Amino acid sequence: MMVVMRLLFLFVLAAVAACSKEAPPAATEIVVSMRPLALIAREIVGPDIPVRTLMTGDDPHRYAPSASQRAALENARLVVWMGPELEGVLARQLASLPRQRQLALLDAGGYETAGASAGDPHLWLRPLNAAVIGAHIADRLGELDPAGVEGYRQRARDFSRRMANAQKVLNRALWAYREVPIVVTHDAYGHFFGPAGVRTRALSDSSHTKRGARTLLELQGLGDGCLFGKAPANDRDRQTAASLGLRYGALDLLGSDLPREADYGALVRQLLTDARGCLAETSAQR
Repeated sequence: MMVVMRLLFLFVLAAVAACSKEAPPAATEIVVSMRPLALIAREIVGPDIPVRTLMTGDDPHRYAPSASQRAALENARLVVWMGPELEGVLARQLASLPRQRQLALLDAGGYETAGASAGDPHLWLRPLNAAVIGAHIADRLGELDPAGVEGYRQRARDFSRRMANAQKVLNRALWAYREVPIVVTHDAYGHFFGPAGVRTRALSDSSHTKRGARTLLELQGLGDGCLFGKAPANDRDRQTAASLGLRYGALDLLGSDLPREADYGALVRQLLTDARGCLAETSAQR
């Protein structure tokens, strides 16, 4: 009898273990590739769904998830990322994830690119594009969770109205600097400055291709202006600015230094504050 009971006990343990492997816990997290997308996603999902960010200041072009992050990707309710044009290494990790459980925002379309390079993927730097991203997230979550669709859509509409106002405020603030020479280290900044009619001249494009000595020569003698590079501030960009006779400022495009509780509006306000920190010092504004 003892042998029979022991065998029965072992059988039950094996059955429980098998069930646990076949039925993993239900996915609850929204996983996003970078912080700006997390700031937008939190506006849409509501307070009850956690949003996990993979990158914290990493270069999106070269970022590769850790083992624990790969597990989070596998178990996520939805993975939100820009797409392989920006996150090429991450794309390989997502190749095996079902398409309905991931949202590649660049493929979703509907964005504004006036004043910026049409092929540059840093679309979140324009509040109106942030609203489009929010709408795409709401639509995909509604497909995965039909019971919550109205809540997602209402939050996306509210966010869109806030972003329309934020874009107007940003455009009015930057328009005052439209005559100031502005050089940027990357095409990405056009999405931030472009809607206000502020022209930027880039030292490299969205593929990280440097435009070389000829470009630097053409930019000599622009006048009292600013060169903006990515945060944190670094000596290479500072030296480039000095060689061009420009002031220097660093802009945190990924929101890496924002407080933990910050929202997307805080990202826009911080970028504007940091840009003005350089632009307001130029002779064109005195």
